[in-house]
Amino acid sequence: MKSGERKSLKQTQGEETRATLIRTGARLFAQNGYNGVSMRTLAAEAGVNLATVSYHFGGKGGLYEAIIREIVTIRDQIFPPAKEVEAKLAAAGDTPEGRGAVVDWFMGTIIDGLLRPTDYVWGTVIISRELVHPTELFPKLEATFFTPTMNALSVLVRGTAAHCRDEADAIITGHLIINSVIKLLEGQPQICKRLGWESYDGRFNTIESIVKTRIRGLLGLPTENMQ
Repeated sequence: MKSGERKSLKQTQGEETRATLIRTGARLFAQNGYNGVSMRTLAAEAGVNLATVSYHFGGKGGLYEAIIREIVTIRDQIFPPAKEVEAKLAAAGDTPEGRGAVVDWFMGTIIDGLLRPTDYVWGTVIISRELVHPTELFPKLEATFFTPTMNALSVLVRGTAAHCRDEADAIITGHLIINSVIKLLEGQPQICKRLGWESYDGRFNTIESIVKTRIRGLLGLPTENMQ
């Protein structure tokens, strides 16, 4: 084997180890919070030694920061950005039915991103944890994740609500919308227990229908004859 091939193999193994640590760390931080995860637990769960975590990330803090960066990169897969919302509103036209369709699209996107099992499901739990128990990295997450997301929600509210009085109305209503979905994420075990469901799997059509109807109602849009 040539030296270039050996180097390539080593790089590949290093990338795989980093990816494993990020996946494992995201799960553990989501389940236990930042302070509830030790370096020893991280290493054991990832199947590496303690030195490997420090080698790739400089320690637990560096790993958590890398996970936050990963979360930011998939932001637009979960929450449509403001420009995309504006484009949808422009194409929909100024009718209650058109605005309702934009709301349905937006809510369907964030429900898929936050509630359906995905490769970044633990990241969405970390987002929720950061809102309740912010770490020292919260300012960075706020600037690169939360603020763009809330700006998009304000655009949605201003463009679809039957009566949006001012910016305070748009911002507070936007928080009501996103919090309703986050609470469905956090409350999944209790909700499924009360309904006799094993999980949300196979129930997303029901969940989406209810959420879209209620958010339309919140915004003063028609809820009858929804697709």
